[in-house]
Amino acid sequence: MNVTTGGAVAGMPGLPEVWQWQEQLVGFGTRYTGSSGHAAYVDWLAGQLSAVPGFQMRTDRLIFSRWLAREFALTVSVPASAGRSGPVPLTYYYPYSGQTPPGGVTGRLVDLGLYPAGNPVVSGYTEAFWAPARGGIALIRAVPPEFSLDLAQTATGGYVPGQISALAAIDYAAYAAALTNPLFQGIFEPVPLLDAKNAGVLGVVVAWTGLPDEEVVNQYNPFTTSYPAASGLPAPGDPGCPAVWVGDSTGTELAGLAAGGQATATLVLTADITTGAATETVWGWLKGSGDTGQNIIINTHTDGPNAAEENGGLGLLALARHLAALPSRHRDMYFALVTGHFQLPQFSRTILNLAHPEVGQGAASTWMADHPDIYQAAVLGVTVEHLGATMWTDDPETGQYVPAGGSEWSTTYTMPRDILSLVNAEQDAYLSAVRAVNVSGWPDYPVATVRPGTIPAYFGEGSSLYAAGLGTVSLCPSPTYLLQAGDTQQPQLLDLDKLDQRLMYGQILALAQTIGTLDALPASAL
Repeated sequence: MNVTTGGAVAGMPGLPEVWQWQEQLVGFGTRYTGSSGHAAYVDWLAGQLSAVPGFQMRTDRLIFSRWLAREFALTVSVPASAGRSGPVPLTYYYPYSGQTPPGGVTGRLVDLGLYPAGNPVVSGYTEAFWAPARGGIALIRAVPPEFSLDLAQTATGGYVPGQISALAAIDYAAYAAALTNPLFQGIFEPVPLLDAKNAGVLGVVVAWTGLPDEEVVNQYNPFTTSYPAASGLPAPGDPGCPAVWVGDSTGTELAGLAAGGQATATLVLTADITTGAATETVWGWLKGSGDTGQNIIINTHTDGPNAAEENGGLGLLALARHLAALPSRHRDMYFALVTGHFQLPQFSRTILNLAHPEVGQGAASTWMADHPDIYQAAVLGVTVEHLGATMWTDDPETGQYVPAGGSEWSTTYTMPRDILSLVNAEQDAYLSAVRAVNVSGWPDYPVATVRPGTIPAYFGEGSSLYAAGLGTVSLCPSPTYLLQAGDTQQPQLLDLDKLDQRLMYGQILALAQTIGTLDALPASAL
């Protein structure tokens, strides 16, 4: 398959149909792991994939302990001479933090300052840090989520119109050297709520700093932490340590009220906790026409809070229809649309290959552990996540959260099976496909190909495939709204307005051509 002619791609649904799927996804609402919206999306995907000619459909039913928030609120009370009492505007709740009775928990509001303060080993990650708020509600202010990805990943190539690949890589490296993204707060600096609970703190208010409220509102953050209990699992009778988020200016106001020592706060966070909740992974395969005994795995996850996170299942559906329509496929094509990405502590297993060191595992690891024969016979993994993302940023002049006027970097891990090899067929095939797609008139830029860095981080659901020793092509852009369950103006859109449908389609076309090119190569070349 080659898109340079601009003609129809075999079996590929047109852009209007793909965008209709995207609107259908938004119609399901937020899709937190095991929620009703998530179950509806998974069922829809299963129905669509079952209709693909030749597709062998399977589902895995998985059981976990589910926490779903219901009501969340915060009120503060101070003497009239000390300030204003009443409801406090929240940006969101802190996922899997805890639960309160319907009337909430009430205690003295204690400002513990900027967090983490100083060395996290001795300040912030111990019960001693929380001790002043024993029996009360702790207020902490998170440091701005500014990080450099220099140590975590290395740019190896890329595509920007009019530039050679090396210059695109330099541009991406400069961009990634100083990133501000709410996503990073939960990944790199989650609040140790179990320590707070053990110190006798009733609840925690976490204030964002350095970001406008419109950027942090409805951020489902973090999604990588366990429930604050000895087991790490939510249980109906365990309050955990309920926590909520507030914006920067609200945090400053609360700190001022707490400074007088007379402020009390009531925190409400009710939740439905279900042990033995069910959720499903959808998977299946298209039989190859060859007799290689080798597989290609194409994967994504299905849970998420918005239109971009996670719409990769729509890409897999389009790819399945395309691949099913080809006259031949060299290898068997396995599709895995896994659950559990938004509750990784319960859905992550260890896939180990010393030749492919990697920090962290995705939810795909559970599916792989349940079906080891599939990945052990695989030579390539292709991961599809966060399609169509445009770039939004905090304007340094106005302080407003605004579109940056272009697409988010399509950061893509492209790794050969032999990571020391001087030849990288995965990168070559992918960048060739990206160039062809752009030449044919579909936008797919800027693109950066990367590899794990000194700290071998591999973000996204391609991590487990890489850790298993496969060659990989893993698309994983990270827009600032990746965890946002819609904005304040049109929350029901779940940030659909931040997606570019032509970019989304171009990314799918590029992956289709990449798969075709790599499937035609012998295993020794991958």
